Amino acid sequence: MSVSNTKASPIRAVMAFKAITDANLIVLANGVLKGLTGNASFPSPTVPLTTFENDIPAYSNAVTAALDGGKSAKSAREQAKTAVVKDLRQLAMYVESHCNDEMAIFTTSGFTARAKPSASGPVDVPTFKSLDYGVHPGQILAWIKSVPGAKAYNMRYGPMPPAPPAAAGSTPSSTPASAAATAGAAPGTAPSS
Repeated sequence: MSVSNTKASPIRAVMAFKAITDANLIVLANGVLKGLTGNASFPSPTVPLTTFENDIPAYSNAVTAALDGGKSAKSAREQAKTAVVKDLRQLAMYVESHCNDEMAIFTTSGFTARAKPSASGPVDVPTFKSLDYGVHPGQILAWIKSVPGAKAYNMRYGPMPPAPPAAAGSTPSSTPASAAATAGAAPGTAPSS
């Protein structure tokens, strides 16, 4: 019998609260309040639920008052929104740390979990858009075509060996200095034409 040492990645809540419309933020806040009220999995939230319960209607009323377009009403709405967003952030962090990384427990809170990053397969070998001489002797400017899924590029350089004779039926490479062939060469291998 073997024991798996794989560790579950922690569950994280979607926390883009400021980007949500006022109406959707009120719905989310009410859903979280309902999910946490009396929830045995989350017995002592960092924000008292009575405070959160008072901040939500204050925000809702401020949203309604700001519909006339008054400057002071809009300012009051933003202050009320800031209070609700602050409450939601603190509650989300509390839920993340007390759900034991179990999705069934997490979802009872009313928060939405961030999608887990999927493992990406190997990415394509990058190629150069162009190569040019730099301002200083020995300097080369390189522009690399971006590759979907790549987070970084590792570029190596070295002297080119003499070109081998072309095989029958093949055409010579049109890329300067065989940039496409050497861009994705494995570390420790000699550049090739």
